[in-house]
Amino acid sequence: MGVRRWLKTTIEPGYEAELARRRPPALPVVRSGTPLEVAELAWIGEGVSRETALSIPSVDACRNLIVGTVVQLRLYRYRGDERLDDDYLTTRPDPSTTLAATLGGTVDDLVFTGRAYWRVLDRDSEGVPRRARWTPVRDVTPKAKSSGGSYSVLDAYEIAGVGEVAPADVVRFDSPIPGVLDVGGRTLAAALELEEAARRLAAVELPAGVLKNEGTEVSPEEGREIAAEFAAQRRSNGIAFVQGVAYSRESLSPADLQLVEARANVATDVARLFNVPVAMIGASPSGGASALLYSNLSQQLAILVSSAVAPHLRTIELTLSDVYPRGTEAAFDVQTFLRSDPQAAADYAIALAGAELVSTDEARSMLGIPPSSTSSSSSDLTPGKV
Repeated sequence: MGVRRWLKTTIEPGYEAELARRRPPALPVVRSGTPLEVAELAWIGEGVSRETALSIPSVDACRNLIVGTVVQLRLYRYRGDERLDDDYLTTRPDPSTTLAATLGGTVDDLVFTGRAYWRVLDRDSEGVPRRARWTPVRDVTPKAKSSGGSYSVLDAYEIAGVGEVAPADVVRFDSPIPGVLDVGGRTLAAALELEEAARRLAAVELPAGVLKNEGTEVSPEEGREIAAEFAAQRRSNGIAFVQGVAYSRESLSPADLQLVEARANVATDVARLFNVPVAMIGASPSGGASALLYSNLSQQLAILVSSAVAPHLRTIELTLSDVYPRGTEAAFDVQTFLRSDPQAAADYAIALAGAELVSTDEARSMLGIPPSSTSSSSSDLTPGKV
C-alpha cells in the first residue's frame, strides 16, 4: 500500500472539515496610509493565526532569525554628521521592560502583520515623545469613517485595556511589504497539514509485514491464530513456515512515515516567504531533504540582513525619525551584528583603514580594541560608536 493511499485511509473523515473550519474567509486587513487616514486592503489568506504559525518549526526559526538579528543591533540618533547622545527612545522607550523586548515585539508584528504600534507614554517640554510602549497589533483597532474610497479618515485608536487614544499619541510603523500572515496563508496551511499528518503517522502502529491467504477462506479468529503462530515462530526461529499463506514485508520507511521530503519542501517555501537564506534554517535550495549548501558565514549574514531584516530596520528608522524634531534621525548600527563574525569584521576594518577611509584608531575601535597608548586622538572611539 502506497503512502498516499495509506494516508487517505488513515486520516479520519472529519479531519478535512476541521481544516476547513481552521481556515475561515480572510477579513480585510487594516493598512496604514497618511497620519490622518487608513486604507483597507484585503489580502488573500487562509486564516492562520500567529500562534498557530509559530508551531511550525521552520516558521519559528525564520522569525527568531529576523527578530534575533534586530535586537542585537545598536539603535542611535544623529543630526547631519554628528551622533547625538542616547535618549529613552533609543535605549529604553518603555520603562517597564528592555529595548530588546520592545524591538522584538515591534519586529514580530511587522513580520507577521506588516504593521506595529507604540503608545506614547510621556513627552518632553517641547511635546516630543520620550517614552513609548509597544502595543500588540491584536490590541489596537483603528476607528475610522469612510471617505468614499479606499482610504478612510482615522478618528482614533481603540486600545484594549486603555480605551480610545488620539492618533497623535500612537506611533504607527508601516512595513513596505505585506505581513506573512496576509500573503502566506496557503503555504502555512500546507505546512500545518503536513505536520499534522506526520504526527498521525508516527502515532499509528504499522505491521512489519502482511500475510495474504492463498488458500480457502478462513474466519477472523483463524486468521489471528495464523498470524500469532507466524509471529511466534519468527521470534524463536530464523525461518518461519505457514502453509497456504504468502508473506510480504511493508515497504514504508521511517522517512515515508515522517514525510521528510514533503516537509523539507515546505520548509524551503517558508524560508522564501520570510526572505531568509534557506541554509540558515536547515532547508535546501532545491526543496529536497538531503541537499547541502556550503557557504561563507559572512555571506549568509549579509544576505539575511539585506533581504529579510533591512525592510524592518528601515521601517523603524524612518518612523522614529518622523517622531524626532526635523533634522534628527534614527539609525541602526549594522556593524555590531557584523562583528559576530570576527574574521569578516577584521577584514572590513582593515579594508577601510587600507583605503584611508578611517584612521588606525577608528579601525581598532570597530573591532573593540582600545586606541594605542601613543594615540593623541580625542574623538569618541568607544567600540561600536565609530
